Amino acid sequence: MASLEKEWLRRQQLVQTALISHETQNEQQATSAQVPDAADKQPKRGFKAVAGMEELKALVTESFINVLKNREIAQAYGIVPPSLMLYGPSGCGKTFFAEAVADEVGVTFMKVAPDDIASTWVHGTQEKIAEVFRKAEQAAPTLLFFDEFDAMVPARTSEDHHNQNNEVNEFLCMMNNASEKGVFIITATNHPENIDRAILRTGRIDEIIYVGLPDKASRESLFRLSLSKLPASEDINYEELADMTSGYTCSDISYIVKSASRKMFNESIARKEKSYCLITQLQLEDAIRHKSPSVSQRDLKEYERVRSVFSTKDGGDKGSRIGFKQQ
Repeated sequence: MASLEKEWLRRQQLVQTALISHETQNEQQATSAQVPDAADKQPKRGFKAVAGMEELKALVTESFINVLKNREIAQAYGIVPPSLMLYGPSGCGKTFFAEAVADEVGVTFMKVAPDDIASTWVHGTQEKIAEVFRKAEQAAPTLLFFDEFDAMVPARTSEDHHNQNNEVNEFLCMMNNASEKGVFIITATNHPENIDRAILRTGRIDEIIYVGLPDKASRESLFRLSLSKLPASEDINYEELADMTSGYTCSDISYIVKSASRKMFNESIARKEKSYCLITQLQLEDAIRHKSPSVSQRDLKEYERVRSVFSTKDGGDKGSRIGFKQQ
């Protein structure tokens, strides 16, 4: 009887080992899928695809892009690009901007979301975090972008599970001086107040930058860029559209253009002639009237409160100045 129990236990251990091995292989495959092909290292549209954000583009060019494009000179001065955290309301272009930075300088871009490192196994998330950084280092120079960063490194408390603390500790270890290994970090979050404060010290996150709602000039640029490749009327008043969309996010304006475009598409296919119906000022104004801003005034007040905590050196009035990180 004892021998039968031992045999049963042995088989259970073999099954468990096989399951863990299979899970590990799947996680490694999922992580490796984050690394793009070498062809993706070639510069694409870069900042040309970004409407507005002129101040942010200038700051990132000065501290991030110029350093990567002039590495020998930067090395002589002991300068590496700073790690950045972009925060602010949802839909204001943080993720799109990070992609444009990678395109502008022509480096590998790896985007990591919370689901990419989630695991049901003990220490599984830690292993995935380490694997992400290993893959980024192998593909260096790499811009490693963490989206919804607050979900990955929540503030630790005494009530937290030990595993969650270990995951934050893994990030702390991996982020230390990652730029010296050719891994440059940009993160994005809507809720920086939920992030563990140890993550936000220099050497891990060097600069914290508020990305707010687009101003009038940016909104006008967004409409021009969005309509530039569509069959649109030549007499569209972009300044008036910008005036009508005060308080709207980048994604709101994109949706407005798509709504007007969809209406003209359906009118075009209903016609017998093979010609396009042009998107007009009236269609765009109608789309604006039917689309409320996705960020409420109450939400904006809360973001301004958070901004007063994280962007204290500019008084919560302008985006945080990006500086150099000395080696």
